[in-house]
Order: sequence, then structure tokens, then C-alpha cells
Amino acid sequence: MHLYSLIHLLADGKLHSGTDLADHLGVTRTAVWKQLRRLEEIGVEVESVRGKGYRLAEPLDLLSREPVEKVLSRRTPQPELILEPVVESTNAVLMEQPSCSEGPRICLAEQQLQGRGRRGRRWFSPFAQNLYLSIGLETDAGAAAVQGVTLRAGLGAVQALARLGITGLGIKWPNDIWLNGRKVAGILTELQGSAQDDLRLVVGVGLNVYMTAAETAIDQPWTSLVREGQVPDGGRDCLAGQLIDGILASVADLDVGADPEIPLEWAQYDVLHGRQVAVRGSDCRGVGDGIDASGQLRLRTPQGEVVLLNAGEVSLEVPVDSAG
Repeated sequence: MHLYSLIHLLADGKLHSGTDLADHLGVTRTAVWKQLRRLEEIGVEVESVRGKGYRLAEPLDLLSREPVEKVLSRRTPQPELILEPVVESTNAVLMEQPSCSEGPRICLAEQQLQGRGRRGRRWFSPFAQNLYLSIGLETDAGAAAVQGVTLRAGLGAVQALARLGITGLGIKWPNDIWLNGRKVAGILTELQGSAQDDLRLVVGVGLNVYMTAAETAIDQPWTSLVREGQVPDGGRDCLAGQLIDGILASVADLDVGADPEIPLEWAQYDVLHGRQVAVRGSDCRGVGDGIDASGQLRLRTPQGEVVLLNAGEVSLEVPVDSAG
């Protein structure tokens, strides 16, 4: 019995007897009970009501293949979609896949066991509460041309969310999406290959959707769409399709290199603009002054000098009163 089949039966949050579950799945009640224990092991809370059956503590908005593929069907070639219940990380799944030279490949998962953010930070990934997705594609643009891909992906993601009617969005350079002053999503980009070959580019996105509580390990102010009352109609399926479509559009022309339009688009969402910013591990401080066409952060020092910072070299310390 596939664990995901049991989750789909219980996703409505209603009571289901052990006998009905066993009949639907074609297994014994003992097998059902063992799978219910597994659900609890991955963090899905199951309630048992004596004489009536089992139900989830909260209904789940599970991902479905059809509505996501409907959005992606507009693209040529149509991306290949991999939908999994639980993975170590969606980025890792795509990095282990064979060549995706025939078109983009997408991995969506209900949960990541080893989700990572920038600099190896853990990305908290409760089952079916948030979005965990990665987009893989191959490019011959070269490492220099894809230097700003994280920023392009961030712009594509935030613009897709804005098109869904979500307000209060911002981007904190280089890879965090904010909502009303708190982090709601993060982007992790990885490259695979050498300068002599086509590069595999994997863009991972984590978006907080229904999460209302989290471990104290999250070391920065965070929020979710449900906390802000901004979950769009269609739920996670709608969000997944629009995010993937928006990001694919934003990285479609990597071979042209630096894009002079990106700083202008970035300025609409730049949460660091005009704010005091400190570079962790150095005495470099200044005021955020946008980005250049290659995606470097412009930092204006107290002496009036503009310093260009590369996303691969720095981490930022935003003062608490600037974090919202």
C-alpha cells in the first residue's frame, strides 16, 4: 500500500473507519494501522475516535498533477513534472536525474526531509503545509551568464505571486521573498557541470503557505500566506503552477547575459533600498542602492562610494528595526 493513497483518503479531515480504509486500499486493517503510524512519523497528526475511525487533525490541501500540468501545457516544450510525497530535497532529486536537455524538469513534493536554504541553513518543511519545488534546465550560456539567475527567479516568483493578487510583497537581496516585512519564501540555485559542457541549473523554491507554527530553529521573522490571509483560490496547485510558469519565463533568456531591465523591475520590490545594511564578517556598511544589470547589490558607503557586492560572497545583517 502506498502511503500517499492513504493520505488522499484522509485529506478531507473527515472520519474514516479502519474497515472502509482497508477496503478502499485493498489491505488489512493491520496494514492500515501501520501506515497511520508512519503518517505520524512524518509529522501528519492523526486523531483516533473510538468506534468511529480515524481523521486528520486538519484537512490537507494535497498537490494534484492535472491542474499544474494544465498551466505548464502552454509551454513548448512542456516541462516534465515529477510529483512525490516525501523526498530528501527537491533540488537533490533533479540533480540526480539524467539529462534534461529536451526541456525543463520540475520536482514538486509534499515534504522535504533535508530541505536547505542558503549557506546550508535548514528549510523547515512540514508535510503539505508549504510549497517545495525545484526547476531543472540545461543551458549553454556559461557560468558568467547565469550568475544572476537567483535574482531572475526571485523576480519571476514575486511577479507571479503579485499576479495572483497577493499584496505587500518584497525581495531581500539576493534570494528571500518577503511579505509584509517578514520572510515568506526562499530560493536556492545550484549549478552542475563544467564550463566546457552545458550547465544544469536547478532553482529550488520554498514558499510558506499554510504553516502557522514552526520550530524555534527558524532564526528570522517569518510568515505564511495563510497568516496574512492571502492564500489564493486554487490553493497550492494554483500557486505551484503560477510560480513555475513565472520562474521559467524569467530565466528563458539566460544566453543574453546581463539584462538592463532587471534593476528597474527589482526596484519595485527591493526591501533593502535606502536601508542601512551591514555585510556579515566585515566592516563594510552602507545603504542599499538597488542592483546592477548582472545582479550585484549596490551598497552606498558613508563616504559616498558605491560598492558592488556579489551574492556568492556575502551575507547581510539587516537591523531588527528594518526587518518589520
